[in-house]
Amino acid sequence: MIKNIIAKRFNRKGSSTVFLAMVFVTFAVCIAGAIWISRGLTVMSECQAFGRVWTRAVLSEYDRHLLSDYGLMAYWGNDTEVSKKIDDYLEYSVAGKLSINLGSTGADLTGYELGEPGNFREALTKASATSAIRTFFDNSERKPLERGPGRSIGNTVVLDTLPSGGIGGSVGDNALAERAKELRDEEGVRNAAVSSGIETAFIWKYFSSYVTVPDDKPHFFNNEMEYVIRGSTDDDTNFEACRKRLFLMRNALDLASLYSDQAKVELIVSVAELITPGPLGAATQLLLAEAWAALEAEADLDTLYENGREPVIKTPEQWQTDLSAVLDSNKVRKGLDEESRKLLDEKRNEIDSLSSGENAAEVLTEGLSYDDHLLIMIMCLNSSKRLLRIMDIVQIDMKHRYYRDFNLMEYYTGVRFAITANGRDYVFEDAYR
Repeated sequence: MIKNIIAKRFNRKGSSTVFLAMVFVTFAVCIAGAIWISRGLTVMSECQAFGRVWTRAVLSEYDRHLLSDYGLMAYWGNDTEVSKKIDDYLEYSVAGKLSINLGSTGADLTGYELGEPGNFREALTKASATSAIRTFFDNSERKPLERGPGRSIGNTVVLDTLPSGGIGGSVGDNALAERAKELRDEEGVRNAAVSSGIETAFIWKYFSSYVTVPDDKPHFFNNEMEYVIRGSTDDDTNFEACRKRLFLMRNALDLASLYSDQAKVELIVSVAELITPGPLGAATQLLLAEAWAALEAEADLDTLYENGREPVIKTPEQWQTDLSAVLDSNKVRKGLDEESRKLLDEKRNEIDSLSSGENAAEVLTEGLSYDDHLLIMIMCLNSSKRLLRIMDIVQIDMKHRYYRDFNLMEYYTGVRFAITANGRDYVFEDAYR
């Protein structure tokens, strides 16, 4: 009886010991688990915190010349260079802390190349908020250009790495005069340029033309706005191409102005009847009108190249040429038959008396400048070609000013990389905002 009681007491004591041991082990496991989880969370927290710092560190190495000259945020690099930087940051920031087992790192910058048109357009947008586009035109002081000799690019490496790839094409001639009539004056051109987006404002703010320059920085081409329109890597070719389009635009506008002036129309009819009597007089009228508009367009170009202004549709007081000069032109004399030329010479005094009432043109302070005419052409240009040629000029001028090997495809607007810590992958990504 006594032995049974003693045995029961020892059994209870043994059970309590086993139970307490189990509780202690369980508690120890929980503590160890909590420590392991806490350590993992701490590692994760530190990696995430450091990762955000490292992305900012990479982005902080933006090219200051790109920023100061064009307002663009981008840094030079490649996957290998950025990976090496991240390795260095890891070693300095994390190694030896919390017994972190560091794995491999790798950067992937694909999709952030500044040389990609979509990224470049986004960089332009970020450089200037849409609400600030108007200030590009209102606050930009363009100065007369001191022209040097025209340049051309012959280096095949430079040509092959241009963002446009030498893409051809320009603006159609027929649309220019009608577009000018729609815009009507300088304010209309400015409003249309604002509506067309940041690209046109960017051109106005940073690119030179044959007549003006926006800043004191060296520009490889004299005619950068003309390059956007024509796309040749020869300065003179771009100028001549734009001169031809400018002449056709002004010729069409001046012809419209001439036909809106009843006095000039009556003068043309009278002269045509004197030198070409009969039904063929209608052809002579057309010849005189076209020749007069062409002569006026040439005078317009002379004014525009001197940084003057010309209205879209002229009043009689704004007309610069007279019919006498038209009659002396080769275009008219070659266009007339022999009998009409003979009558022109015989009746020249009478014809001169008909046109003697014409007055000298007034000095114009309003109207469209040479650069305004170029803006109209630029707005009529295909938007993809316009953007690619803007990228060309940025790359060419950065080569000319700072780095001979500058290439937009080697500059990036964002960063993406991954690290491995204690067997877990962490991916970080950020871009300029």
